[in-house]
Amino acid sequence: MPTQTISPEQDSELVASVAAEQLGIKAVTLRKYSTMVEKQLNDENRFRPADNSHRLYTAADLKTFQAAIELAEQGTTLATALGRAFGAKTATTTKQPIAKPTTMTQSNKSEKVPEATPTSKSIDPNKMAPAAKPDGPSNAELYKQQEMIIRRLDSLSERLNQVLVRLDQQASQAAKPWWHFWEK
Repeated sequence: MPTQTISPEQDSELVASVAAEQLGIKAVTLRKYSTMVEKQLNDENRFRPADNSHRLYTAADLKTFQAAIELAEQGTTLATALGRAFGAKTATTTKQPIAKPTTMTQSNKSEKVPEATPTSKSIDPNKMAPAAKPDGPSNAELYKQQEMIIRRLDSLSERLNQVLVRLDQQASQAAKPWWHFWEK
């Protein structure tokens, strides 16, 4: 079954299994990530259009998740990566009401009506939700620990193989039965 890529201009919302396929991860993993984001943003309905409904993801959500996954692959903890990706997204895409232009009357025909533009509001970083603090070691620390464990296992494996070789040699040189007394 060919996979369909989602272009940013599409307004469709995807269920978790399809969105996860687009991201190249499992659906259960995407649901876990979504739960983490919802907890960090204190918005339990972040990906749910109505209460008690299934999570739905937009193309913008997929891009943000992809950015968070890339941050995590670079060594950032998952919680921090999701916090940064979605924290930055919510700060830059807050929806502001757009003022409607006034209609011209005969008396103000010579005046130009200003075009409606969305107001850009800067977000104070102190007022933003704090990024989740990692509960454990970073990915780099985990990688170092993994390398150390692999070296230890290799060393133990080598010593075990040496012991097995010695045991095989001893078994081949074992005492001969009494009836083979003439053999040395």
